[in-house]
Amino acid sequence: MKKTLICITFALVMTLPVGAGILCIPAVDEWLDTGSGYEFFTPLFQALDSHGSETNSDIIFGTLYTVSFTLSLMLAAALLAIVSRWRRTHRH
Repeated sequence: MKKTLICITFALVMTLPVGAGILCIPAVDEWLDTGSGYEFFTPLFQALDSHGSETNSDIIFGTLYTVSFTLSLMLAAALLAIVSRWRRTHRH
């Protein structure tokens, strides 16, 4: 339980920097600027009954932060596994 809470806390702390890092990737910026990014999100806009540009932006940023949290959680779990294995091998 303790490791799970540490992992989730670390992932929450890393969510904003990872999201900012994703937005700094030139391909993501170009993808959203060309309009194909908005076409990709069209089914989600329709499913959430979005009718305006502000709502569309909220959905895109919400999706971005969900993806960045998921990536952060995977990184935190991998880091925790590496540290745990390193500590076990150096104790003996």
